[in-house]
Amino acid sequence: MGEAGTVGEAGAVAEAGAGRTDPLRMFLVLRRGAIGSLARAGELAGAAAVACVRREEWAEAVGAWRPRPGKVCLRARNDAQWAQVLEQEPHALAGDPDGEAVAALPPRRRSERGPLLERLQAMSSALEPPPPNGEPPAGGVLYVLNPDAPMSSGKTVAQIAHAAVMAADTGDLEDWVARGCPARVIAPDAAGFRAAEHSGACVARVVDAGLTELPPNTLTVVALRGWCAGRRSSR
Repeated sequence: MGEAGTVGEAGAVAEAGAGRTDPLRMFLVLRRGAIGSLARAGELAGAAAVACVRREEWAEAVGAWRPRPGKVCLRARNDAQWAQVLEQEPHALAGDPDGEAVAALPPRRRSERGPLLERLQAMSSALEPPPPNGEPPAGGVLYVLNPDAPMSSGKTVAQIAHAAVMAADTGDLEDWVARGCPARVIAPDAAGFRAAEHSGACVARVVDAGLTELPPNTLTVVALRGWCAGRRSSR
């Protein structure tokens, strides 16, 4: 659903051996019907992904994954599958497990998914689109989607998760990480996106490798701190 390199989690860094044909992936799992909006799915996926990469017990797997940190968004088709994921798979959870939530699983190779994850479907269901503008929550981050980079719901969620991890990796947003990565997602028009991209408040830029859905080097998401659509605010 999405990969990343130094600039945008775009997967441009070559891997040797099995990494090329059987790459490490962080799997993001949502429960079908539990989240109605793409914005909320992205907000939770970002928080879960950051929590996942910060877990000490998964440091080795995360370190091996970081040179090409791809993410795949999967959907549990029913409550039973969702419960199995939470019971059987190591994960970092953002949200309410009985309501809106996303589980981020520590990186593993595709061949190591196991029977449960193999039964899950790739996330592609249409969700309510994000609003065209808005403010981040207090102390939060604003994820801004590029209107010239249309993506499926699953790829969009993965790209937002890329932006969240990149923002956390700067080391300048530890207060944000400590609060659970509060955020909001917007989908402005082209002029609004250009304003966001050049606002000076950018803390992450996601540039896609072009392996699925988009041409290589497509800018998909920018993450901003201290900015909202239509005006600048203090950081």
